[in-house]
Amino acid sequence: MTALLPPPATAVRGRHAAPDTGTADRKFRPDIEGLRAIAVLLVVLYHAGVPGLSGGYVGVDVFFVISGYLITTHLLPGLLAGRGIGLGTFYARRIRRLLPLASMVVVTTVVVTWWLLSALQARQVGIDALWAAVFAVNIHLALTGVDYQANQDPSPLQHFWSLAVEEQFYLFWPLLLLAVVTLAVRTRRIPARTAAFGLIVVIVLGSLGYSVYLTAAEPTYAYFLTTTRAWELGVGALVAIAAPWLARIGPLQSAPVAGTGLAMIALAAVWFTEATPFPGAAALLPVVGTAVVIVAGLARTHRVESLLFDRSPVQALGRLSYGWYLWHWPVLILGEMYLQRSLRLPEALALVAIALWMAMCSSIAVETPLRTYPALVASTARSLRFGLVLVLISALTGACAAYVAPRLMGLGAQAATVTAPADVLSAVVAGQATTALPANLTPDLLEAADDKPDLNAADGISCMVGLLTADLSSEPGGSCVAGGTEDGDTTVVLAGDSHAYHWIPALREIAVDRGWRLVSLTKSGCSLYDVTMVNTQLKREYTECTEWRTKVFERIEQEKPALVITSGAIFSEREGDFAQRWVEGVGSTVGRLTAAGVPTVVLEDIPYPRKDVPKCVAQNPTDIAESCGLTVSEAMSDPERRAGTATAAAAAGATVVDPQPWFCGPERCPVVVGQYLLYSDNSHMTATYSRALVPLLAAQLPSP
Repeated sequence: MTALLPPPATAVRGRHAAPDTGTADRKFRPDIEGLRAIAVLLVVLYHAGVPGLSGGYVGVDVFFVISGYLITTHLLPGLLAGRGIGLGTFYARRIRRLLPLASMVVVTTVVVTWWLLSALQARQVGIDALWAAVFAVNIHLALTGVDYQANQDPSPLQHFWSLAVEEQFYLFWPLLLLAVVTLAVRTRRIPARTAAFGLIVVIVLGSLGYSVYLTAAEPTYAYFLTTTRAWELGVGALVAIAAPWLARIGPLQSAPVAGTGLAMIALAAVWFTEATPFPGAAALLPVVGTAVVIVAGLARTHRVESLLFDRSPVQALGRLSYGWYLWHWPVLILGEMYLQRSLRLPEALALVAIALWMAMCSSIAVETPLRTYPALVASTARSLRFGLVLVLISALTGACAAYVAPRLMGLGAQAATVTAPADVLSAVVAGQATTALPANLTPDLLEAADDKPDLNAADGISCMVGLLTADLSSEPGGSCVAGGTEDGDTTVVLAGDSHAYHWIPALREIAVDRGWRLVSLTKSGCSLYDVTMVNTQLKREYTECTEWRTKVFERIEQEKPALVITSGAIFSEREGDFAQRWVEGVGSTVGRLTAAGVPTVVLEDIPYPRKDVPKCVAQNPTDIAESCGLTVSEAMSDPERRAGTATAAAAAGATVVDPQPWFCGPERCPVVVGQYLLYSDNSHMTATYSRALVPLLAAQLPSP
């Protein structure tokens, strides 16, 4: 994704504002405007789901290079002539070009989310708006994206991450360039342009190396952070600094060279997929391709430019690319949220066409008038104050949605309090027909997303590990005692993925009642069953899971537990023979434990709601049964794997506990039972409901 920023004022004028001088100082570059059009088309069509563009996200890399080139081209003349940069003027120009439309999109997205969907969804968008307002949403996404507990539904403002990357680059790059050139001029030991070239080479190599490393280690961080993307803008800056030298190389200024660069971009767009480790080394293909196209047009026009780039529709799309990019993503995401399903291709194409129309309207009504408003253009101080006002408007809108939104209580009658086991079972059956949220909903919707087990138990380290590490604990030697007593004579181990971990609230109470020492050894996305997993964030085999399992069994041998309890998430069907391998893994894992004399309990997986439940019920507060609940066959996903898990576990000697009656009636699986909201997201049980199931679960567990 990319925030397609307008180029500096010196780079975009009328189509024939300056003649082609045959030098590296072309005032208007139709080829760059055309590249901008290609970049936004790649991203928008990729997001719309157009077949054949599985790598369309490389449009962001195309534009990062363009931005690095244009901004450096704008800064260099004053620096090399000894006039400096004029930081105030530079930032004032950026404000006039970027903030009016960005603020308009942020405010509109928050308001429409609240009006069209619910205050709950507007609350999360409001938090994103706060980060977007200060150009730091990329940091927010990096931090939440690696947290297994974070809601992974895309935000309508998620695309502001690339705008944040570029603004962070713009904040530091002029200062670095100014410092290096000033030092070179004062010492006279090295030419100023050479010094600038050396600086950017260091930045490019350092950032590229870090990007390659982090893409393999923590890909979410690598995707969003400026430190791993700076080299892409730096490549564009290198072209700008080396332009006088490159322009003298005649063979480079040609259509074949430009065509080669375009072919590299096209190859990345159709060859790469979501499984491609990115950015890392893979980003070299579109980045170098973009740089090659820019170099090919440094000194003169060429046939690719005249035949492809310098066409009225292409130039118009290039000029609208910033607005189209900013509008298309919230239009698509809000459309999906409203329909509560994925968009079909014709629907997505219609929505991005609407977004293009919105870009045209906002360009005429907002972008151009404010960018050229005489009172702002004439005063740097006034432009800076204007920018501050826009930031405050965006931030206050986000804060209002995030923190001033009324707390959401139910619209229905007060539900009868459910306490006894029989009450739970009867409430599940009654929940099949519950239409309105109860007034005493527990947890309430604003707290539901955080109603999960505490990652750090009060009496020890719970050892719940995220997706990207194989360690059992973040602190070597951690006790991993998650409940009961540290000195208890009876040790019980809970091991498995996050669908084992969400039973912790219930098991803690049982541990206290029975005098257990409860040890939690759990890792997100990694069941204890001996089956090779794929890490969706790392986009490769989940080797950390295999390493983690080895450490878990070492810990089990050390603890000599009286009981091991495990469970594993079962979502929708997997391709190939995964179900068979999973069932075989269940049998071999349970068999290994029972052969070692360790009694084992396998908790079958709970239903899979297939949607973010708190958001669904907030959006449908008077029709929760039909809109948010599912039939039993829909909710009990991958029935072959579920049935095979129970059969293999029992055959290997485990006690099998089936929680389906605690979640599903004869026909449907509700999301609200009595006063309880069952799910905190799209698959995990709320800690509140986990505790409500203590009597039912305790009755099924053996007493070691």
